[in-house]
Amino acid sequence: MYLGRSYKNAWRFKRLFWLSGRLIGLKAIVRNPEILLLDKPCIYVANHQSIIDVFSLSDVWPEHCTIVSKSSIKFAGPVGFITWFAKLIFIDRSKHKDAVSAMKKAAEEASRDKVSVYVFPEGTRSDKDTLLPFKKGAFHLAIDCQFPIQPVVISSYKRFLDHENKRFDSATYYVQVLPQISTTGMTSEDVDTLLKKTRDSMVCCYEELNKLPPPA
Repeated sequence: MYLGRSYKNAWRFKRLFWLSGRLIGLKAIVRNPEILLLDKPCIYVANHQSIIDVFSLSDVWPEHCTIVSKSSIKFAGPVGFITWFAKLIFIDRSKHKDAVSAMKKAAEEASRDKVSVYVFPEGTRSDKDTLLPFKKGAFHLAIDCQFPIQPVVISSYKRFLDHENKRFDSATYYVQVLPQISTTGMTSEDVDTLLKKTRDSMVCCYEELNKLPPPA
C-alpha cells in the first residue's frame, strides 16, 4: 500500500537490500539478535565501513526507523529519491551549525514520532583495524530524546573487500548486537561519558569479532 513519505519505507526497502546482498554473495550472521530493541525507540549506533553496510544492517533494521546520512546523497539519482521517500535525516558535516541544527530537529521529530534512528558516529567510512573517534551527535540525540543507545558492530570487511586492489569476494561475516545503554536522567553534561562507554564496548567487540574464524 502506498503511504507517501514514511519511515516505514526504509523498512520496505531493507528487504530489497537484504535480497541484493544475498545475490552478490553476502550473508551476515547476527549474534545476540534477541536483545535487539524492536518494541521501543532507540538510537542505533553502528560502525561504518562501506556501502555494504546497507546490506549488513538489513538483518537488524526495525520497522519504524530512519538513519542519519550525509546531505549529498539526496542528489544521487534514484538512491537520492529512495532516501527522501524513506524520510532519512540529512546533515552536512562540513557546516557545523547546520549539522547541529539538523540533529536538534531530528531529536524533536524522533521524540514526537517515537521513531528509532541509526547513526554512524565515526562520521565517515573506515577500513582501519579499529574504529575511528566518535562524533557527539548520536549521543546528544539519544540524551535529548531520552532514548537508549543500542550498539551494533559489523566485523571487518577486509577479508573479502579490498578497495585499493578493487577486489570483492562473496563472504559470510558477523554483525553483533550489544546490550542497550540507558540514557534515562542524563543531560548534555553526560555526553562524553556516554560516548566513551559506547565506543569502548564497540571497539572491544569489533576486535573480538575480527579474531573469530569466518562463519561456516
